[in-house]
Amino acid sequence: MTRLSICLVGAALAAAACGDDATTDDASSSSGGGTSTGSTTTGANTGATSSGSASSSTGEGGEGQGGSAVSSGAGGEGGSGAVPPFRLAVDMADEPLAIRALQIVGADIDGAEAGCLPCHALTEGNLASWNVLTNEVLGECLTDLEVSTQESAIAMIECVKARNGVEGSEKFATPALGFWAAGAKRDWWKYTFQKAYPADGEARYQAFLQQVKMPPNAQFGLDEGEYDIVGEWFVRGAPLLAELLDEDPGPGECEPLVTPATSEYVASRQVDGWRSLNASNGMLMFGCEADEAPLDCLSSEPAAPDAWLVEGEGSIKVLAEIDYDTSFWTRGSSDGRFVGSGAWTGPAGAAIVDLRDERVIPVNASYDPAFFPDDAGFVFQGGNGNVCRMDVLTSAPDQITMTEPGCSSVGEVGLYQHVGASLGGGDYFAVDGPFVSDDGGHAVTLGNPESFFGNQSSATLIPMLFNGTTFEAVDRIHIDTPFDGDAVISPSAGLLVSRTDGSGSANSGYHLRRVDAQPDGQGSFDVETTSVGRYCISGGKPAFSFDERWIVLHHYIENTDEDAIELGFTGKSDVGFAPYRNQGGSNIYLIDLVSGEQRRITRMPAGRYALFPFFRSDGWIYFISRTAQNNDGENIMASDAALRAEEL
Repeated sequence: MTRLSICLVGAALAAAACGDDATTDDASSSSGGGTSTGSTTTGANTGATSSGSASSSTGEGGEGQGGSAVSSGAGGEGGSGAVPPFRLAVDMADEPLAIRALQIVGADIDGAEAGCLPCHALTEGNLASWNVLTNEVLGECLTDLEVSTQESAIAMIECVKARNGVEGSEKFATPALGFWAAGAKRDWWKYTFQKAYPADGEARYQAFLQQVKMPPNAQFGLDEGEYDIVGEWFVRGAPLLAELLDEDPGPGECEPLVTPATSEYVASRQVDGWRSLNASNGMLMFGCEADEAPLDCLSSEPAAPDAWLVEGEGSIKVLAEIDYDTSFWTRGSSDGRFVGSGAWTGPAGAAIVDLRDERVIPVNASYDPAFFPDDAGFVFQGGNGNVCRMDVLTSAPDQITMTEPGCSSVGEVGLYQHVGASLGGGDYFAVDGPFVSDDGGHAVTLGNPESFFGNQSSATLIPMLFNGTTFEAVDRIHIDTPFDGDAVISPSAGLLVSRTDGSGSANSGYHLRRVDAQPDGQGSFDVETTSVGRYCISGGKPAFSFDERWIVLHHYIENTDEDAIELGFTGKSDVGFAPYRNQGGSNIYLIDLVSGEQRRITRMPAGRYALFPFFRSDGWIYFISRTAQNNDGENIMASDAALRAEEL
C-alpha cells in the first residue's frame, strides 16, 4: 500500500483554477442533498435588500413578470461603493408568484420552461428540499445583506464555506447556498468577497464561482428578473407547492424482474464485450504480470482487515492511502492504473491517482470522472474542458489543466455523466440526466440518497465522435425514463441502469433498459429502449462490469430491521447494532443481472464507509473507504468478489 498526497505535485494548479468557467454539482455530505420535505419560514430575515425597488404584477396564471433586478456595477475596488442588491423583493400575491416560479424552474405545470430540468427532476420533494436549504443559509449565514463591515463580510463567507460538511476543506458546496447558487454571478457576491478580502477578493470570488455556480454552463440560466421571482417564492417558504404540483403516483414498491432478453444480451457480451476485447488487444492490468490470471493479480498489495471481509465473497486489497478528502463519486481507467475523483481538500478541484507510479496528479476540474472502456480518453466536469485523450494522462504530466492539445470542451455533456463506447471501433457515448447528489461518509450518513425523479424524468444520450485529435459531440438524444434518474450506461452502450423513485422519494430499486441506437443517416442516431429488468435494493449510483453481467453499488446502512438482520443482528434494537445507528456506515453490493442475486461483499465497521465502486476491465472491483469521525484520509480498495462469483 502506498500513501499518497495531492500536495506533492502541481501546487500551481490552485491559482490556475481561479476564473475558469467550470461546472459544479448539487452536492451534499448527507444523502440526497437534503432530506427535509417540509416548508420553512425565514423569520425576520426576508433576504431582500434596500438597494433595489420592488415592482408589482398581478398576472393571471403566472403571466406577470414580477420585479426586474438590475444590479449596477461590480462593487468597486475592495468592495467600496454602493452595495449591489442580493435580490429584489417581488410584489406578487402567493398564487401568481408560485405559478410563475414553478414555470421558470421547469416544474410539471402549464407554461413550464426549460429551467433546471437538464439536471434536476422538479418534483414536490426536490423543491421542498431546495426550500429548506435556501432558507437555512439565509437564516444562518447571510445575515447582513447590506455588508456593513469587513468582519461581517468575512463571517458570511466563512459560514457558507463551513456548510460544505467536510472538516478542513476550504471549498464551497452548492447546497450550502440552496437556490442562491443560481445567483452566484450577481454583483453582490463579488462585492462581498472584495470587501472581505481587499487584497485578493477577486481571485477568491472566481474560485467560489467555479465551485458553486448553477447552472454550470452558459446555455442555461435565469435572468435577473426570473431569479428574483423564484427567490421571492422560496423566501416565502414555497407557498402552494403541494397544491400546484398534482404529481402522478410513482411506480410503487419494487417488483423484481429479469427477462429472457437480459440473459440473451449478457451471454452475447461474454463473447464480444469490452472485457474480452481489451484482453484480446493485450491490455495489461495494473498489478498483473503478462498472461497472469486476474485472480492472481494484485498479490503484492496488502490485505484489508479480516473483519471487513464477508465469508465466501473473496479478498479485499488496499491499493493506496490518500491524505486528502475526495468529493463525489470515483471512477478509474479500464486497466486499473488510474483512479480519478473530485477533491475537497488539496490545491486542485480534482485529482487522478496513478497507482503504478505512486503519485497524485492534480486536475483543473471539479468532479464526475469517467474513462472510456477502451482507455481512449477520460472525462471530468469543470475546468477549461472536459474530454481528453488518454495520452494526456499517460505522458507523465505533473498536472492536467484540461487545456492540453488532446482535450476539448464538450458542453453537451452534463453533470453526473457516465460513458460507454460501441464495440468494433464505433462511436463513443455519454449519458446524463436528473440526478440526486451523493457524497456521504464525510459526516455521519444514515440514509441512502433519495430519488426525486418524477414522470418528467428523461436521460440524455450524447454521441461523441473522435476526429483523430479530440472528441466532438453530436445531437443530444432524449430517452424517457419516468420516475428514474442517476442513469448509467454500460461499457458497450447497450444497457442503461437507473435508480427508481419509490414511496416518499425513497429509492426503491434499479431499472435496467436495453438500448438500441442506430445511425439515422443524418449524423445522429435513432434510439429505442426496452425495459428488461428491475433489482430491488436501495443505494447509490451503480457501475457495470466490462462483460456486463454485473452491476455494483454502495448501500448506506439504515436504521431498519432489514439492514440490521442482513448484518447478522436480531433487529435494529439489537445492542450490537447501536454503533451503526449512531455512526452510520456503508457496504458494497454485487448484483447478478441474469439471476437477480444480490451479494454483500464487504462488512465495514460502524463509522466506516465503502463507497463509489466500479469495475476495471478484468473483473476486479475498486472502491474507496473513508471514516466520518477520524478524518484520517481515504483508501483505494480492490475486491475480487465478482471473479470468485464467476467460479461458482
